[in-house]
Amino acid sequence: MNSEFAFMLSHYFFTAYFFEVFSIYMHQFILGKNMFNFAYFIPLIIISILTVLLYISKKFSESFHCLIHVISGLYLGYILYIFQFAVVLRLILIFYSLPKVISFCILYIGPILVNIYGIKNGLATKIQEVTLKYPGFKNKVKILHLSDIHLGAFYQTDAVQMVVNETIKINPDIVVITGDLADGSLKVKTEWLMPFNELNVPILYVTGNHEEMNPTTDMIQCIKETNIKYIGNHEHFMFKGVNFIGEDYGYDLHKVLKDIKCQEGVPNVLLSHVPCLSPEQSGKYNIFLFLAGHTHGGQNFPFHIPTYLGNACFAGLYSSKNKKSHVYVSEGVNPSLLPIKVGCYRTFPVITIEGEN
Repeated sequence: MNSEFAFMLSHYFFTAYFFEVFSIYMHQFILGKNMFNFAYFIPLIIISILTVLLYISKKFSESFHCLIHVISGLYLGYILYIFQFAVVLRLILIFYSLPKVISFCILYIGPILVNIYGIKNGLATKIQEVTLKYPGFKNKVKILHLSDIHLGAFYQTDAVQMVVNETIKINPDIVVITGDLADGSLKVKTEWLMPFNELNVPILYVTGNHEEMNPTTDMIQCIKETNIKYIGNHEHFMFKGVNFIGEDYGYDLHKVLKDIKCQEGVPNVLLSHVPCLSPEQSGKYNIFLFLAGHTHGGQNFPFHIPTYLGNACFAGLYSSKNKKSHVYVSEGVNPSLLPIKVGCYRTFPVITIEGEN
């Protein structure tokens, strides 16, 4: 496992410890017992064991390593929601006295149901169709926008095949992947990507922040062995009158776009991972459509709030006041870190660019 990814996961684990401590407090509060006892060390022991196993499991077996990732992700998901249910329950008990059975059902059964829903929701595809008009455009181009596939310990060849199967049903003219094709938990293997070769349309790709954990150079090398075209280094790709511009994660788009000569009189479509430009800002650089991902639509509450506040655009379609520039932020194909999606969807945006009637 990549050390940067492991550090990030360990950080989440020990944050989860404090979440679980609060749920133990609520358990003892309901029973009316003293809050200071050995129970508070149990989650710390569990978290420490999982953390050590994540670091060393790959040495024994990649399958075992993937299993530990699944267990860890589900454990983190459960702790995330047991904390939230514990907070809600504590507020309820300030004003109302509930029977112990009901209190324990809220505290323990509620998070389980939410996680079951999150797993199911993370596997259900939502196709979002958008049509954008470009004055004087003579063609009609149907773009499938994929982002955040997160190949690694959770998602491998079968996950790519599912994406390809959905893509074949959608039948786009071109497919774009706006970063985080890798997850960082395991290095992406070329064979995982081979189902993409079943598609008979151009597939364009730029990197995201998780590729840096893969690392990026290895990811790009894997891409070169498939029919996916990497265009992340300020490259242009002209397709049916649409000018696609690729920018990898890490570039200052304000600086880069000043030096890029966008085509005049054609739809310029920018592909980059982080939605750091508003429609008004991208419009200043003659960008008709900016396609990004990264936010996952918050993925799991309450992360919707900081994600919304921390990005120029959060999820879905944003348009400038004059409708001449647009930003579309995908909620992503697969979840990151936790294998659940609550409050967002496994999204396949289909954006059609056509001329004015």
